[in-house]
Amino acid sequence: MPERPSVIERAFQIAKSGGVANIPELRDRLTAEGYAGHAAILARRALSNQLTRMIAEARMASRARS
Repeated sequence: MPERPSVIERAFQIAKSGGVANIPELRDRLTAEGYAGHAAILARRALSNQLTRMIAEARMASRARS
């Protein structure tokens, strides 16, 4: 059975998927998947900004394919 990704790895996977619209949705998704302790990690401005950009890029790419 593969090892579960870390909180940060999973946050990047979700952001790249385009499956969330913003950081609050990303937090909700991580919580729903059973990840704990992500609030402090996602509160880091640089990481939050990077994830926000990734989410926007993934959503734009998804719209372009539609």
